[in-house]
Amino acid sequence: MRRSLLVVVVVWALVTPVGIAVSAEPPAPAPVLAVATADAPTPVPPIPQGWPAVSSASATTPVEIIPGVTRFSESYLTADGPQHVQVLQVDLGHGSVRVDTVESHDRIVDPANESTTSMGARTGAVAGINGDFFAIHASGAPLGGVVRDGVLLKSPRPDFAAQVAIANRRATVGEVDFTGQVTIGAAAATVESVNTVEDASLEYYTAGAAELIRKKPVPRAIDGITEITSDLGAVATIPAGTLVIAHRDGKDAAVIDQVQPGATSVPALGPDQVGLLGGGPGADWLTEHAKPGARMRVSTDLSRTGIDALIGGATVLVRDGAVFDDPTGMPPSGRNPETMIGVSKDGRQLTLVVIDGRQESSIGVTPREAAEYLVAHGVDSGVLLDGGGSSTLAARLPGTTALTVLNQPSDPTGERPVANGLFVYSR
Repeated sequence: MRRSLLVVVVVWALVTPVGIAVSAEPPAPAPVLAVATADAPTPVPPIPQGWPAVSSASATTPVEIIPGVTRFSESYLTADGPQHVQVLQVDLGHGSVRVDTVESHDRIVDPANESTTSMGARTGAVAGINGDFFAIHASGAPLGGVVRDGVLLKSPRPDFAAQVAIANRRATVGEVDFTGQVTIGAAAATVESVNTVEDASLEYYTAGAAELIRKKPVPRAIDGITEITSDLGAVATIPAGTLVIAHRDGKDAAVIDQVQPGATSVPALGPDQVGLLGGGPGADWLTEHAKPGARMRVSTDLSRTGIDALIGGATVLVRDGAVFDDPTGMPPSGRNPETMIGVSKDGRQLTLVVIDGRQESSIGVTPREAAEYLVAHGVDSGVLLDGGGSSTLAARLPGTTALTVLNQPSDPTGERPVANGLFVYSR
């Protein structure tokens, strides 16, 4: 069936300033909209405040992917150039909808990474978007935390607000804190993280995230202990540390099989194995206390209980329905293709957005412009995910069985392999 296209001509009552600078003057009067539609009216695309002057806008009629999930697109012609947007609306409260994360090839460390459509196809998703920033051309690991199906695959970044958590069919945005401890005999030490090799080696982190690190002072090396699980995958090269490999013996307990001081790699562990990797003082503690045959107990916890899915991003864009300057964030510079998640005030509605960029048909947005877009569309909180060539939104369109990339990725080679994504499933 042919979809109707809503064309909106925007006639400005006053000259609208170009740019996104915030002015102390009262806002200009709302534009007068002349609407032309082939049949029933479609909601007029909101005009984001602070965008360069918009001369026209259009929206496609929303199409249902599955009950509780719809998609549509929007196009804007601004004074700086066109913007093309793909939107997926997800009702978490709908009984047939489930949302979860997927890691590239089901492991944290994956230098090759995997395309969004490949991750979605092999897990039976009906739609999805790319996820977190990652150590591209290095370990391939996402920088933030990951929970899938209630299982912690990678601990969240400490003191970092750009995390989207879903629990009991509600989404929230904000910090999620991790705590952990290892006990061997009477000795105990702090576990800094799960499957976060950089906590034992700062060099490993900077090799894959130099672009982001330049935006903040280089962090102090933790030189601590990270728990290793089978979800990590093999790590080919690390600066020398102490590696402990054990087999599980109960929920939190394990029996140590190997202790490797000076280890420079980490093997892929089996599902019945658990490991610890230490650097600096953490390596010294493990070398002193971990012995083959000894029992160890590792306990970990998150500050929010019952999390079913968790994914990280670059920065919080929106808080309490307003543009937010996240003091913990690490947003990219300039105007780029961008991927965003918006969350309603009650946490039941997700708005997944990709704005194309770096091409004639769509110029892309700054982080501030991305935030203004989400605010105009009524979200209460929002997070910027990985953008640039990573930005991908895909869905299974009515009458099809495969995922279709709905936006236009900016890389000349097309869809980029990424570390993870957030996907929608039919229960």
